[in-house]
Amino acid sequence: MEVNKISFTINSRRYTVVAEESVEYLEKLCAHVNEKVENVLREGQNIMGERPIVLAALNICDEYYKSIDSKKEEKERIKELEEKNHRLQRKIQELNKELDMANSDQISIDETAMKAEVLSVQNELDDANSKIKFLEGHIKSLEKKIEDEIGRHKG
Repeated sequence: MEVNKISFTINSRRYTVVAEESVEYLEKLCAHVNEKVENVLREGQNIMGERPIVLAALNICDEYYKSIDSKKEEKERIKELEEKNHRLQRKIQELNKELDMANSDQISIDETAMKAEVLSVQNELDDANSKIKFLEGHIKSLEKKIEDEIGRHKG
């Protein structure tokens, strides 16, 4: 793979990075670090030397670990929704069996009410599936963000 070299300035100091990542990606990382240092300098009073860089690094680590925690929470939520999904599917199967038995045994049941309950459970199942898809997309987004953060720390 091609090795790229980029020079950048953070807190009035010049740095050079050599990495296999693209120049655009390296520039993105450098801009992010520089933005964090500028934020620290804007918020602090008379912060000198390496302190702004260290504080910026702590802020970046904070973002990284919060994104990891968020990803864990999203995975737990997906697991809960999948379990609910399975329960609802079993409930639909049970209701369909009851309906089939009622029809086959010529038992007089209010089929309209049962069909409404099946439809209601089906709607809950559809909602759970939609939420799962949304959360999976959100997890992929968080994974990408974590990969970007990891890539930044490699550079």
